[in-house]
Amino acid sequence: MSLNINNLNKNIGENNSQYAYRVLKDNIMNLTLSPGQVINENELIDVLKISRTPIREAVFKLKDEALIDVYPQKASFISLIDLNRVEEAFFLRKIVETEVLKLCCESCETEYLKKLEKNIYLQEIVVNIEEDKSAFFSLDNEFHTIIYDSVNKSRVWTTIKTFSTHYDRLRYLDIIEKINLINLLNQHKEIVKIIKEKDSSKVESILLSHLTNFRGELPSFMEKYGNFFRK
Repeated sequence: MSLNINNLNKNIGENNSQYAYRVLKDNIMNLTLSPGQVINENELIDVLKISRTPIREAVFKLKDEALIDVYPQKASFISLIDLNRVEEAFFLRKIVETEVLKLCCESCETEYLKKLEKNIYLQEIVVNIEEDKSAFFSLDNEFHTIIYDSVNKSRVWTTIKTFSTHYDRLRYLDIIEKINLINLLNQHKEIVKIIKEKDSSKVESILLSHLTNFRGELPSFMEKYGNFFRK
């Protein structure tokens, strides 16, 4: 039986290796390919309709990002969520994002504030209307992307996202469980208020709360999704 994944259209100019990597990573990050799930090259060839070499290149790139565990001559597994990696990613984001948000308080231009406000408007629609809350995850990431872009730190954000794959899978789990959505939305509103008021004294406090919403729910996640986590 073939893997059940959400296939994506190939982008213009995207080679097969890039395509396989993007599809696999998207399905890992949105938990369609769940932690611990077995995958193998033959299944991926069947699903993605591309040859073995680009699939192998994509798998080994995802191995380097700690998203796939490869066992030669056997099979590969979607990596379990490692709470040590979650804490390391939180540590990195807290330090870097504090400084980025302080910079944003100093010099955020009107166009970026408008983008943040539009993003929050869309967040509210998802929270209040849509049953499927998974779109909130993309909007949440976009919100922080705008902040980094506003102070010319987009490459820093890209590096953080690459480092934060285990943290982000836990965030996604938190969102689809619909537990902290209102908290996240209100914190985003508070962040925009802080930027508008240029009140950098409140940055550390709001980010500490914002980046650790999942912690209070971790015991229930471990109970419900225990097989997703590295013991």
